[in-house]
Amino acid sequence: MDYFFSASFLAVAGAAIVLFILLDMLWLAVVARSLYFRQMSYLARVHNGRIVFNLPVGVLAQVIIALGLAVFVSLAIMVDNRMVSAGGTGAFAGFVIYCTYDLTNLSFIKGYPLLITVVDITWGTFQGLIAGIWVFYLTRLIL
Repeated sequence: MDYFFSASFLAVAGAAIVLFILLDMLWLAVVARSLYFRQMSYLARVHNGRIVFNLPVGVLAQVIIALGLAVFVSLAIMVDNRMVSAGGTGAFAGFVIYCTYDLTNLSFIKGYPLLITVVDITWGTFQGLIAGIWVFYLTRLIL
């Protein structure tokens, strides 16, 4: 467990956080922007035809998710030091995190779009997979 308090882990986690934030910004600002606007603008603050994000809160959420993924994937690497284990653990963690968020929203927010739920869970799973592979290679590079 000393590893999680080491400079090596902090470097891996920091790089994972940067990648996770960049991926999510690319996703929200470019790839899925029009989908989210069409499906979710009734719930969001909109200015000049675009959803306005609370950037500090969004970045904080992504930092927490990425840090959690770095811990889970690092544990998986300690148990089975293979990329498939790291990627699989990252994908599963992303799936669980995004299912928790989206299925909770779907359960009580009136009119919460099923399409967004499915797209978000798919995105979170993919993002976790990429983070898992990234952490695997960073760990090999740094250690």
